[in-house]
Amino acid sequence: MIGDLPRDVVALVNGAPPKASVLLSRALHYGDGVFRTLLRVDGRWLDFDRHYVKLVQDCRLLGLDPPHVGQLEAELESLGGGRTQPVVGKIILARSGAGRGYAPTSRQCERILLRYPAPRYPASCWSEGVAVMTSPIALGIQPLLAGAKHLNRLENMLAARGWPQGVQEALMCDTQGLLICGTRSNVFWLRDGRLLTPRLNGCGVAGMMRAKVLDAARALGLPTEQVAAAPGELTQAAEAFLTNSLIGVWPLRRLDAHEFGPPGPLTLRLQATLAQPMISDNPP
Repeated sequence: MIGDLPRDVVALVNGAPPKASVLLSRALHYGDGVFRTLLRVDGRWLDFDRHYVKLVQDCRLLGLDPPHVGQLEAELESLGGGRTQPVVGKIILARSGAGRGYAPTSRQCERILLRYPAPRYPASCWSEGVAVMTSPIALGIQPLLAGAKHLNRLENMLAARGWPQGVQEALMCDTQGLLICGTRSNVFWLRDGRLLTPRLNGCGVAGMMRAKVLDAARALGLPTEQVAAAPGELTQAAEAFLTNSLIGVWPLRRLDAHEFGPPGPLTLRLQATLAQPMISDNPP
């Protein structure tokens, strides 16, 4: 039997409480599935449409049939439960079928939805920026999975262990030494009037907020480019920041021994344009 969930974690599997059959899930056995994480504030799930587009794209990479958008949205609303406090929703789409045997026998998905309390961070993460280190853990190159938020995240887990005190994120490179992303974020930097972000054609996750930032920058008339770059190039940037769907935009304050200045004007403008809620115990 499955053990009881913590009291502040709520789960639905195919719209109902979980059953012991989850133990045979291909997600558990092989990581055969995809996921997305989104924020609920003021009674609505932020950027649900964008998250759904990303889910569909990732399902196609794995050969999965995504659920109908209306079905998923209705189950998310049920999971919201009328909560007024910010919460995080996690959508896991796992391939249907028993856990034994690598070869998939179905394109159908099991829908696993979870609700968590929203994480809270110091307000200084947005107003002053964060300290970041370069991780020694490299991401393996697999173009067939590049960009997808699949369930195999062991490399990120290894890179998230044992950070020095005061470090809020670790940047990861691929096995060729090219900068890819953070353990839980995408990275951007401004140089020579262009907004740059790593090219993700070999590995890494193309986050929803990454796409949203690129769209916002283009709307502001700023050239954008996805590039192959070593992490040292960030030290030549006019400004740099991290993104994900929970934090929005965090300026980089320090990368290893390199100190950045205060958050730059583009970073501040994108924060204002995106208007991502800051979930903090000490709002500015």
